[in-house]
Amino acid sequence: MKQKVAVSTEENTIESIIDQRFGRCKYFMIIEIDDEKNIINSGSVENQGALQGHGAGIRAAQQLGELGVEAVITGRVGPNATTILEQLGIKAYNGSGIVKEAIQKFLDENLEKIEEVAEPHNDQSTNEISKDQDENEKIFFPLLEDKGIDSRISEHFGHAPFFGLYDVKNDEFKIIGNDLNHSDPNKSPIDQIEEAVNPTTIFAKGIGGRAINIIRSKGLGLKTGDFNTVKEAIENIEEMVTQENSCGHEDHH
Repeated sequence: MKQKVAVSTEENTIESIIDQRFGRCKYFMIIEIDDEKNIINSGSVENQGALQGHGAGIRAAQQLGELGVEAVITGRVGPNATTILEQLGIKAYNGSGIVKEAIQKFLDENLEKIEEVAEPHNDQSTNEISKDQDENEKIFFPLLEDKGIDSRISEHFGHAPFFGLYDVKNDEFKIIGNDLNHSDPNKSPIDQIEEAVNPTTIFAKGIGGRAINIIRSKGLGLKTGDFNTVKEAIENIEEMVTQENSCGHEDHH
């Protein structure tokens, strides 16, 4: 008997990063699994909940029911969406990182069920505050210099002399010096960046595999693109693509 599993995602491939938002994710990857625990089909659907002004989580849950989904892998699920999922008999599991890897963990029974319902502000308030979550995106850039949006983007992530943060909604850009402590045993550079500027998305040309895994585990976006300056990146923001691979120089990033 086939089983259908949905995964909330940023993009529409099985290599996509799992979106930690349930009601406001852009896509659901729908994975069909046979009795032998083999993936026999995969495809994507646009999340109808993300188009809602209100009740995004409810509509997303209803859509999964209409698709015959039996389980969903995501990050946070609000109380109203949880109620609908329970009524439909859809089990929710917590996952992060890449869709394909999370599906394998699901098949290996290594994913935890979502037992704790997210507070309403985590799911419902986004209906009112952010009809388009991308408007609230804050993009982090590693920089070679402090020249505003004309600053050149560094090829080396962790050791760039400056960092910049672009607030998409307010069209604001600020630069700070790189004060990361790479020898801190308790906080990775990514942890320190998150504390300093709280980005939603990391932009990197060259980045190590360990940093990629930490970024994904935090549910942050990771983008790249062939841009020389922040200005070029901002003007072509729709052309940024998901960063998939490390540069292979773990000790330099």
